[in-house]
Amino acid sequence: QDEVLLPREFKVVGLFRTGSPQVDGNTMITTLRVMQELYGLEDGVHGIVLKLRPGVNAYDYSVDLEREVLRPGLDAVSWIESNQDFLFVIEQEKRVISFIIIFIILVASFSIAIALMMAVIRKTREIGLLVAMGGRPYQVAYSFCFQGFVIGFFGTVMGMLMALVCLHYRRGILSLYTDITNTQANFLGQYDVYEIPVHYLASDFITVTCFALVISTLAGLLPALRAARLKPADALRSE
Repeated sequence: QDEVLLPREFKVVGLFRTGSPQVDGNTMITTLRVMQELYGLEDGVHGIVLKLRPGVNAYDYSVDLEREVLRPGLDAVSWIESNQDFLFVIEQEKRVISFIIIFIILVASFSIAIALMMAVIRKTREIGLLVAMGGRPYQVAYSFCFQGFVIGFFGTVMGMLMALVCLHYRRGILSLYTDITNTQANFLGQYDVYEIPVHYLASDFITVTCFALVISTLAGLLPALRAARLKPADALRSE
């Protein structure tokens, strides 16, 4: 015969916030004895949660714990394993964003190349005069490559500054976006966070900066080669 558990009244003495809407909406802190009575566990428990010191690998610790401490039939599950689906989605989103950023940089590099090519066409006579005065073709090519590098450098610096500003004010930006699109409930339900957590490394900025500078410099290579191949006589006759 199944035992019928009668409702229990609890007195709320405080509220807590973990940062996870799902946990906050389904978690109550009370005495162990009360929960054992509600679940009919007698002296048993569903599980034990351990908080590890910073720097300890949760997955490796759970493997060692299960192998050396726990008896057969008991499992040690790390937070990485219990949230592997969510972490997989986040990792895929990061890869997609990186892929999109690469194409954005390539589009910007084509814009730089077109701008420099137009500069070569507009300054054909000046280039011819420079070569006629003794300028070497590689010097002419270098000047346009350097111009592409300068454009890429200042563009990268401005982009990094704007990125840091957006990251700093991300809460306000997210709040404004969710209010305009009325998607706050969907955001909380999908990502299980109240705000966008940010963790970025200096290596990420260095990698993006180097890639952008290399692409912008190479974008000036084609206009530079065209300028270097101009013959002084033909360039000076150009209208």
